[in-house]
Amino acid sequence: MKKICNMVEKAMYGIGMAAVAVFFLCTVVQVCSRAFGFQASFTEELANTALAWCCFIGAAPMVRSSEHFKFTAVTEKLKGRAFFIDELACLILVLAFNLVVGFYGVILVKQFSSWQMTSIPVSRGWCWMCVPIFGITSALFTLENIVEYIRHPESRRIVNAVDEAMKEVDS
Repeated sequence: MKKICNMVEKAMYGIGMAAVAVFFLCTVVQVCSRAFGFQASFTEELANTALAWCCFIGAAPMVRSSEHFKFTAVTEKLKGRAFFIDELACLILVLAFNLVVGFYGVILVKQFSSWQMTSIPVSRGWCWMCVPIFGITSALFTLENIVEYIRHPESRRIVNAVDEAMKEVDS
């Protein structure tokens, strides 16, 4: 499972970097088109789509490395079995959320597959394909995290970002 997740994560980073590059290039072309007075209307739709892909595709690897948003006010006060149960429950909730996003993402893509972009002949279904990809890959990564946590409960801990930053500054 780890080998598959590593390959998927590398692919996600590659797709994400390509989306950032497309977003950047489209934004530069938009600025130049306004400054020099030529028409480049397709760049706005393409930039918006690339930005959506950046966000969704970039978020999946963050789920794998547990760098996504998390409330820790209660969790950091827990120890032992209570901490284990809380972390496992959080992972299960994240898995459920990702499965819901994947499921409804497929429905979203189907709904928009017959729509066309206004400036280029591309289906809007492709624009929203990043949503189910995010949901499915994040679910896979969360499943990997659950298995790892059950095997090695000590692998998860709460890190206070402020304390960690202060330690780096002091050293």
